[in-house]
Amino acid sequence: MNDSGPLGRIVEEVEYLLARRRYLAQERPRLEVVHGYHQPGTICLPGETIEQCLLRFQDREVPIHLSEPATMVCDCIARHHHTPLSIARMERILVNDPFYRRLGAHGFERIDEMPTFTRASLRVYIARLREQIAKALRKGGSMLPPEEALVSEPTDSNQILHRIALPVAVVHRTMKLM
Repeated sequence: MNDSGPLGRIVEEVEYLLARRRYLAQERPRLEVVHGYHQPGTICLPGETIEQCLLRFQDREVPIHLSEPATMVCDCIARHHHTPLSIARMERILVNDPFYRRLGAHGFERIDEMPTFTRASLRVYIARLREQIAKALRKGGSMLPPEEALVSEPTDSNQILHRIALPVAVVHRTMKLM
């Protein structure tokens, strides 16, 4: 059999496509949180909006479909990705941080009624966030387990610490009023 014939080219193409698929399956995406109504020259000021959360792969982006409170939780974990957060600490951040208390003040979609974040609700939002990250990973073709993207680790006490184990970027969009 001649490997340079049509059958040989088909085998080469299939091998290439399989290698590309394996490479893309191992790719670690980046978590991006997109803020709107950004004021140039500043970083994450109160009054901005959280437009969306997404996973950015090398050649595509996949949105993570979240409710507004879950988007706030994702933003909180992403902006504090350098340190694992307990549910109690997340609750303090989401309730007291001026960024979240004034979320959307510069935009037309100001949140009139802030979500109530309790420790019980935050546990539910973490579970939903992990579930939505799993869906986005699958849709992006990644074989990364969701437990390796959003890591929850027990401590020596009864606390569980949560952290994003993906590269993180907060992207700011400057909104121009017409």
